[in-house]
Amino acid sequence: MTHVFHRNPKQTLPYAVSLLAKAKRVFVAGFRASFAPAFSFHYQYRLLRPSIAFLRGESGTLDMDLRAFQKGEVLVLFGFVSFSQEAVLAHQAARQADAQILAICDSLLAPIAQQADATLLIGTDSPSFFPSLVAAQERVEVLLEQVLAKAGSRAVSGIELLENQLHQSGAYWK
Repeated sequence: MTHVFHRNPKQTLPYAVSLLAKAKRVFVAGFRASFAPAFSFHYQYRLLRPSIAFLRGESGTLDMDLRAFQKGEVLVLFGFVSFSQEAVLAHQAARQADAQILAICDSLLAPIAQQADATLLIGTDSPSFFPSLVAAQERVEVLLEQVLAKAGSRAVSGIELLENQLHQSGAYWK
């Protein structure tokens, strides 16, 4: 995992955290193989922030979802080789709306890294045929850890309250 940290300039992570902190609303997208880390980020970040949306594009509705972007919002976009058409469309729509983009991907040459406001690089090397998602999940956890640290004790209290509500509502097995 050490190589993951060295691929990103030192100032990139704090800048990504500040983008998220300042955003009016955050959209998250990851399609095909990058769906899992995107969903993980959305699920965990939603514990901190209710003004977050996950772009899925179900049943051919992605074009409708992409019309929601506005200035002052941030798209957190996950992707790696081979890049999906949906990811490129989301990137283009965010750019056209003057929303900011945080790309989490495997190369600065990736189409979703082009004109992104911040790019966090991940490795996908694997002895398997399939790309590894380990580094992407690590990036999700580190990014959210930093977001929570910046938000402070009030955010931690909010998560504790939410966890208690989930227990009391029966969301978790007793």
